[in-house]
Amino acid sequence: MDTKLNSRHAWWTGAAGLSAAVLAIAPAIPATAASTASPHPTPQRPLSVHTILKGAAHGWSSPDDLTDIGNDLFVSFQNGVPSTGGTPGMPTTSTIVKLSMNGTIEHTWQLTGKCDGLTADPVHHRLVATVNEDGNSSVYTISTNGEEVSHFTYDASPLPHGGGTDAVTIDQGRIYLVASAPAAAGPALYQVTLDGRTAHLVAAPFYDTSPATVVNTTLPHTRIHLALTDPDSSTMVPGQAPRFAGAFMLDAQGDQQAIFAAHLGAAKQALSVLKLSQSIDDTAFATTREGALVATDSTANTVDVITTDTFVPGRAYSAVTPGNANTPGPNPPPNYLGQLNLGTGVLTPLATTGARLTPHGLIYVPDRP
Repeated sequence: MDTKLNSRHAWWTGAAGLSAAVLAIAPAIPATAASTASPHPTPQRPLSVHTILKGAAHGWSSPDDLTDIGNDLFVSFQNGVPSTGGTPGMPTTSTIVKLSMNGTIEHTWQLTGKCDGLTADPVHHRLVATVNEDGNSSVYTISTNGEEVSHFTYDASPLPHGGGTDAVTIDQGRIYLVASAPAAAGPALYQVTLDGRTAHLVAAPFYDTSPATVVNTTLPHTRIHLALTDPDSSTMVPGQAPRFAGAFMLDAQGDQQAIFAAHLGAAKQALSVLKLSQSIDDTAFATTREGALVATDSTANTVDVITTDTFVPGRAYSAVTPGNANTPGPNPPPNYLGQLNLGTGVLTPLATTGARLTPHGLIYVPDRP
């Protein structure tokens, strides 16, 4: 989840454990009649924003990624640490905060580095976090039923793509890390295993230059090679979504693209590209009618809960970041909450009431606080 962009490209030839089956790219995800007709294009009623945590009151700043387990939220505060880690005279540690949905702080942990990726691994009762999105990156796990913090270094240094790692997604027990800030085009995503104190690069499911199909319903469906310069956030698309259900979603923030991988890492993997009307950071999908969105606001230094009378299961919400496009134009507007049309790629601004919101990180929790 970055605010730095680059546009250098090259080809990387492989990684430890990479197999021909992983590299095979099948035809892209087809658009069904239902998905092209109306993937939830209509905005809903204004959403209500309520601040539950102010970082400044505790000496924390720059809230970024967040995740949840049950009724607990976990939020990373980057505290001004540089994107390649702390240097003399600069902050060196991020703070991970565990809090309830009403904002009660339950526990904190300190991680050396700038925490960019954070996700829950409830099967193993832990969090998985990455630090330093632009270089000198590494991985941490944090026990959620104790206080143990474990640190893992990669078995390749520098990483094959020359940058760092950012968002974390766990799919069917496999850990995937976004390959951020590429110095040369290589893997867009790594699969890793954690062993001892080493994060082993197992496979690269796809690359910055992998073949894919443009699938906007308003554009001709053409086969292209990706040219990703800014792999950033990621998530799994829930089964309720009107399109791309069950796929892995990667946000190429500066490139204004969302990449969807069906059958991630399998021989029949298929890559689709949805071109976006604006650059985005996190995307969250409603999975119930009675849940809530939770956002981090790095401008106001807050954590906010966003509610409405009823959510539409499958609807996609994004933290829209006009200033983070590769060509943002003069005086781009601040971040805003938008509804993502999964057919056209159009981001529609959503009206909010209550606390002012400039969203950065974003998740959906199924139970309203």
